[in-house]
Amino acid sequence: MKLCISAVLSLLLTGTAFLNHAADLTLRFGTPFVTNSNLHKAMEKFAEVVAKESEGKIKVQIYADSQIGDIQQLIAGMQLGTVDMAYLGVGNSGQLKGCGPLNVSYLPYLFKSKKAAEDGLNGPIFQELYEQCAQSAGVRIFAVAGDRSPRAIVTTKGPILKPEDLNGLRMRIPPIPIFRDTFEAVGVKVVPLGLNEVYMALSRGQVDGQDNGFDLTLSFRFHEVSKFWSATDHCYDMAAFYVSERKWKTFTPEQKALFKRAAAEGGKLATQLGEELDKHGLEELKKAGVNYVVPDRAAFAKAWANVYKNYEGKVWPDGLVQRIKAAQK
Repeated sequence: MKLCISAVLSLLLTGTAFLNHAADLTLRFGTPFVTNSNLHKAMEKFAEVVAKESEGKIKVQIYADSQIGDIQQLIAGMQLGTVDMAYLGVGNSGQLKGCGPLNVSYLPYLFKSKKAAEDGLNGPIFQELYEQCAQSAGVRIFAVAGDRSPRAIVTTKGPILKPEDLNGLRMRIPPIPIFRDTFEAVGVKVVPLGLNEVYMALSRGQVDGQDNGFDLTLSFRFHEVSKFWSATDHCYDMAAFYVSERKWKTFTPEQKALFKRAAAEGGKLATQLGEELDKHGLEELKKAGVNYVVPDRAAFAKAWANVYKNYEGKVWPDGLVQRIKAAQK
């Protein structure tokens, strides 16, 4: 009898200890970025810092490769509360009601360098836009951290040396209006596809190209099936940590501060790994037999100079583009 009581007490104590060490809060954190990419590693770093500093009370479950949804589905999930957090591009929220001004981040040649993009996207002009988006759409960007590779035009037909070379090509373009307008302005037939659909579409000839830099092109292996790389550098972007606004409101000030610290650590790692990738990316392209060219960027900038006019005073306030450019050092 004593043995049985001892066994029961032991089980109860063990169960209590387990409960004490279980996470009090579990967060679903999704992304379309591929596993083991520099951006996925940023998410892992974020989860690691959160777990360590919360002493295991907060657990972040990571879902890469669009496991719980593509970009639109992740954003919708955060609005509905079925997804807690996501790691996406800054302008991905521009499709939401009240978030239209964030489309400006994808305007071609808005930023003159990576540093200018980092400063601008973390500066007061964009902070105001993030807050507006959170209040209007229920999705908050709480940290912008993690440099992206400059966007390039990567095709199965080429080389692409000038805007006219794109006329008639079918390209996978992100499902964002300003990207669509940008490429349609030079005669591209835009094909909306999720990132995880692009490789097969390229290999089957369903599309002729896509526009991503070293980070996504190499991690998704698009360079295996598209052998012409045009380094247009038409967009400098950064990754952003998104959160459901309804979930954000449940966090304590200490938890919010922790998430921002963890995001900064994750973004720092993504940037370091991304810089290494950019440095060695050209070698990878050469090994794969990719034809790498630097096109006439001034010609592309001229071809896209009027894209903003479709948005000025309609999607974003008059003078926003000028303010952003004037703030760059």
